[in-house]
Amino acid sequence: MGNQDHAEAPDAVSIARSVDEPAVFAELFERHFSLVYRFLTLRAGEQSASDLAAETFVIAFRRRADYDVTRSNARPWLLGIAANLAREQHRSERRRQETVLRLTRERPADSEEDALKRDDAGASSEKLRAALAELVPEERDLLLLFACVGLSYGEIAEALSLPLGTVRSRIHRLRHKLRGRLSPPAQEVRA
Repeated sequence: MGNQDHAEAPDAVSIARSVDEPAVFAELFERHFSLVYRFLTLRAGEQSASDLAAETFVIAFRRRADYDVTRSNARPWLLGIAANLAREQHRSERRRQETVLRLTRERPADSEEDALKRDDAGASSEKLRAALAELVPEERDLLLLFACVGLSYGEIAEALSLPLGTVRSRIHRLRHKLRGRLSPPAQEVRA
């Protein structure tokens, strides 16, 4: 078999071959980097997406010998790694913000007022963005993987290590939750 024969090989074949031929892992990178990057851009923002996407593939490369080769598609595996990295980054960022908040509480009252004004100005952003921001990271991951990345329920279950039924019910609930927040308020009818 020549190199061209492996160009369209299932992910499992590329990963298995890469254990003995590390350069073959580049096929997986080329095939899935843009998808992982797009997910991380939605999940963690453009500033972090490149670094997190690269880290996703570094981790995948290190763990390639442990990959379950009965799964021909590596997208759920890669997106699961990416989601975990995004969650860890979110936790680290939240800890950093809490530290900054503790420090700002010790400042004079006029500094707190300025901070509140800045917060109020930022709160006038788009409804959808605000609704997504209110979700816990796990809920956001579910919606982003489903609606923006286009994974099936089964792939999401695999990526996030959740039962299939749990994925289905959570996505259903999240859709209703967001629909309620994004719907315009009902107008009163006057006679």
